[in-house]
Amino acid sequence: MKEHDPNLYNEARRRVKEKAKFYKHLYAYLIFNIVFFVMALFRGRPFAPLAMSLFWGIGLAFHYLKVFGLPGSGVLSKEWEDTEVQKEMQKMTGKKSEIKEEEKLDLKELRKNYDDSELV
Repeated sequence: MKEHDPNLYNEARRRVKEKAKFYKHLYAYLIFNIVFFVMALFRGRPFAPLAMSLFWGIGLAFHYLKVFGLPGSGVLSKEWEDTEVQKEMQKMTGKKSEIKEEEKLDLKELRKNYDDSELV
């Protein structure tokens, strides 16, 4: 990792942790809703957990907006967090990311098949 401003790194790291918290919140929401729906289905009242799902979903939407802003994502691994930290640091410094050597495209040189005097 390159040398960087510690304050910038800490802020970027904080943002990545907030994103990770949101994804964990989303997974919990999905798991609990599936479990509650199945339980309610067996009891003969499939719409019983609807209010809980609705209000929790509204809270989840606000959590999304707090973390990501208006709409316009990764796996929660260490590599994902490191990538997100780099992205956040680049956003905060306004620098463009450097293209890694293995990501560069091999493009053929284009040959000019015309003379400039032929152009209108």
